[in-house]
Amino acid sequence: MRRVTARTLTRKGAATRRRILEGAATHIREHGVAATTLDDVLARTSTSKSQLFHYFPGGREELLLAVARLEADRVLEDQRPQLGALTSWAAWQAWRDAVVDRYRRQGRLCPLNSVTSHLGIAHLRDSGPTRP
Repeated sequence: MRRVTARTLTRKGAATRRRILEGAATHIREHGVAATTLDDVLARTSTSKSQLFHYFPGGREELLLAVARLEADRVLEDQRPQLGALTSWAAWQAWRDAVVDRYRRQGRLCPLNSVTSHLGIAHLRDSGPTRP
Protein backbone atom coordinates (compact mmCIF):
# COMPACT_ATOMS: atom_id res chain seq x y z
CA MET A 1 0.00 0.00 0.00
CA ARG A 2 1.33 3.42 -0.98
CA ARG A 3 1.74 5.84 1.92
CA VAL A 4 1.11 9.51 1.21
CA THR A 5 3.61 11.72 3.00
CA ALA A 6 4.12 15.46 3.20
CA ARG A 7 7.13 15.10 0.89
CA THR A 8 4.97 13.64 -1.89
CA LEU A 9 2.24 16.29 -1.78
CA THR A 10 1.78 19.65 -3.41
CA ARG A 11 0.93 22.57 -1.13
CA LYS A 12 -2.75 22.21 -2.07
CA GLY A 13 -2.61 18.45 -1.51
CA ALA A 14 -1.01 18.90 1.89
CA ALA A 15 -3.74 21.39 2.84
CA THR A 16 -6.46 18.94 1.75
CA ARG A 17 -4.86 16.08 3.67
CA ARG A 18 -4.52 18.31 6.74
CA ARG A 19 -8.18 19.40 6.45
CA ILE A 20 -9.31 15.76 6.40
CA LEU A 21 -7.03 14.89 9.31
CA GLU A 22 -8.12 17.88 11.42
CA GLY A 23 -11.78 17.21 10.64
CA ALA A 24 -11.46 13.58 11.69
CA ALA A 25 -9.63 14.56 14.89
CA THR A 26 -12.28 17.13 15.78
CA HIS A 27 -15.14 14.71 15.13
CA ILE A 28 -13.44 12.04 17.25
CA ARG A 29 -12.91 14.54 20.07
CA GLU A 30 -16.61 15.40 19.99
CA HIS A 31 -18.16 11.97 19.38
CA GLY A 32 -15.54 9.27 20.01
CA VAL A 33 -14.00 6.78 17.61
CA ALA A 34 -16.88 4.31 17.57
CA ALA A 35 -19.34 7.03 16.55
CA THR A 36 -17.09 8.43 13.81
CA THR A 37 -17.58 7.13 10.28
CA LEU A 38 -15.80 8.06 7.09
CA ASP A 39 -19.06 9.65 5.94
CA ASP A 40 -18.95 11.90 9.03
CA VAL A 41 -15.43 12.99 8.12
CA LEU A 42 -16.39 13.56 4.47
CA ALA A 43 -19.36 15.71 5.45
CA ARG A 44 -17.38 17.69 8.01
CA THR A 45 -14.50 18.40 5.62
CA SER A 46 -16.44 18.78 2.35
CA THR A 47 -14.24 16.22 0.64
CA SER A 48 -15.06 13.33 -1.63
CA LYS A 49 -14.49 9.66 -0.93
CA SER A 50 -11.87 9.57 -3.68
CA GLN A 51 -9.96 12.41 -2.03
CA LEU A 52 -10.05 10.69 1.35
CA PHE A 53 -8.76 7.44 -0.13
CA HIS A 54 -6.13 9.30 -2.14
CA TYR A 55 -4.63 10.76 1.04
CA PHE A 56 -5.43 7.78 3.27
CA PRO A 57 -5.32 4.70 0.98
CA GLY A 58 -5.71 2.38 3.97
CA GLY A 59 -9.10 3.93 4.70
CA ARG A 60 -10.40 4.32 8.22
CA GLU A 61 -7.53 2.50 9.94
CA GLU A 62 -4.89 4.66 8.24
CA LEU A 63 -6.85 7.81 9.02
CA LEU A 64 -7.20 6.77 12.68
CA LEU A 65 -3.47 6.10 12.90
CA ALA A 66 -2.78 9.56 11.47
CA VAL A 67 -5.20 11.07 14.01
CA ALA A 68 -3.37 9.22 16.81
CA ARG A 69 -0.05 10.67 15.60
CA LEU A 70 -1.56 14.16 15.39
CA GLU A 71 -3.02 13.94 18.90
CA ALA A 72 0.24 12.56 20.33
CA ASP A 73 2.14 15.43 18.71
CA ARG A 74 -0.34 17.90 20.21
CA VAL A 75 0.04 16.43 23.69
CA LEU A 76 3.83 16.63 23.49
CA GLU A 77 3.82 20.11 21.96
CA ASP A 78 1.46 21.42 24.65
CA GLN A 79 3.73 20.11 27.37
CA ARG A 80 7.13 20.84 25.82
CA PRO A 81 7.58 24.29 27.44
CA GLN A 82 6.92 22.92 30.91
CA LEU A 83 8.90 19.72 30.44
CA GLY A 84 12.07 21.68 29.79
CA ALA A 85 11.63 23.60 33.03
CA LEU A 86 10.92 20.87 35.59
CA THR A 87 13.67 21.99 37.94
CA SER A 88 11.70 22.34 41.16
CA TRP A 89 8.78 20.81 42.99
CA ALA A 90 6.73 23.94 42.24
CA ALA A 91 7.48 23.52 38.52
CA TRP A 92 6.31 19.88 38.67
CA GLN A 93 3.09 20.97 40.37
CA ALA A 94 2.51 23.73 37.82
CA TRP A 95 3.02 21.21 35.00
CA ARG A 96 0.60 18.76 36.63
CA ASP A 97 -2.00 21.51 37.10
CA ALA A 98 -1.65 22.58 33.45
CA VAL A 99 -2.12 18.99 32.23
CA VAL A 100 -5.17 18.43 34.44
CA ASP A 101 -6.66 21.75 33.33
CA ARG A 102 -6.14 20.92 29.65
CA TYR A 103 -7.89 17.59 29.97
CA ARG A 104 -10.75 19.06 31.98
CA ARG A 105 -11.32 21.65 29.24
CA GLN A 106 -11.06 18.97 26.58
CA GLY A 107 -14.15 17.17 27.82
CA ARG A 108 -14.93 13.59 28.57
CA LEU A 109 -13.23 12.07 25.54
CA CYS A 110 -9.47 11.75 25.30
CA PRO A 111 -8.91 11.51 21.54
CA LEU A 112 -5.50 9.89 21.83
CA ASN A 113 -6.77 7.21 24.20
CA SER A 114 -9.91 6.48 22.21
CA VAL A 115 -8.03 6.21 18.90
CA THR A 116 -5.16 4.09 20.22
CA SER A 117 -7.57 1.83 22.14
CA HIS A 118 -9.60 1.30 18.98
CA LEU A 119 -6.48 0.53 16.94
CA GLY A 120 -5.21 -1.87 19.60
CA ILE A 121 -8.52 -3.72 19.78
CA ALA A 122 -8.67 -3.92 15.98
CA HIS A 123 -5.12 -5.32 15.91
CA LEU A 124 -5.99 -7.96 18.53
CA ARG A 125 -9.17 -8.88 16.64
CA ASP A 126 -7.30 -9.20 13.35
CA SER A 127 -4.46 -11.22 14.92
CA GLY A 128 -6.68 -14.24 15.49
CA PRO A 129 -7.49 -16.14 18.65
CA THR A 130 -5.59 -15.34 21.82
CA ARG A 131 -4.39 -17.86 24.35
CA PRO A 132 -5.69 -17.75 27.92
